[in-house]
Amino acid sequence: MDFIRLDSADNVVTAASRLPAGHIVETIKTLQPIPSGHKIATAAIPLGGEIRKYAQLIGYASTDIPAGAHVHDHNVSFRNTEASYEFCTDLRPVNLIASEQQDSFIGFRRENGS
Repeated sequence: MDFIRLDSADNVVTAASRLPAGHIVETIKTLQPIPSGHKIATAAIPLGGEIRKYAQLIGYASTDIPAGAHVHDHNVSFRNTEASYEFCTDLRPVNLIASEQQDSFIGFRRENGS
């Protein structure tokens, strides 16, 4: 695999190795060489548009970024936001097994492993 998509909501993927210009990533061609570990826009991102990785906002486009372009500090800006730092808002409860229904073993392992 030449690239890694971390979430379907992302508009960037990460190069798993150095990619040459013209390399096909999903359905687009890279516009310039992409260093390993760097991001590639998978859709056009307009000036001021959100850049998403891990389905999280990681920055804003400081210029129009065409699909296939290298996304890095030369075209990404950061700004202060009124963010809500709530954790575990999508946490799903776990169905625990009642202690009287849990399997257990009271014993010890012998030297031969049995």
